Amino acid sequence: MEWCHQLDRAIPEDRLAALCTLERLPGLCQDIYEVSAPSGPDQAEISCVWGVFETRRSRIRNGIRYELLSCPNALQWTVTTRHGATTLHGSINQLAPDQDFADSIGAFLDSFRQGLLAADSSGR
Repeated sequence: MEWCHQLDRAIPEDRLAALCTLERLPGLCQDIYEVSAPSGPDQAEISCVWGVFETRRSRIRNGIRYELLSCPNALQWTVTTRHGATTLHGSINQLAPDQDFADSIGAFLDSFRQGLLAADSSGR
């Protein structure tokens, strides 16, 4: 299943890279509580609404990808800027998950979207 949001303004790719670090995730998303046990600048455990997961952050063309490596649902989300628009896209490995679970992922991604816009506006 997939979720997609276009942000109401474009955030340049270099700004995305500065804002979207693993250490900043709890400030970007209210459903991410803690980042711990880093195994480098781009891999650590996160404690979130669904539990604790090994997480990897990757620079990709036009943005950033996060992957919950130990998640049985293979949750991943990207934030990219292309052609003057910033898009947040998430997916899991199920076509028809339980509705409550699907809603929780939608809320998670919306929280991330709001946090990213707030962080960009504040210049942090």
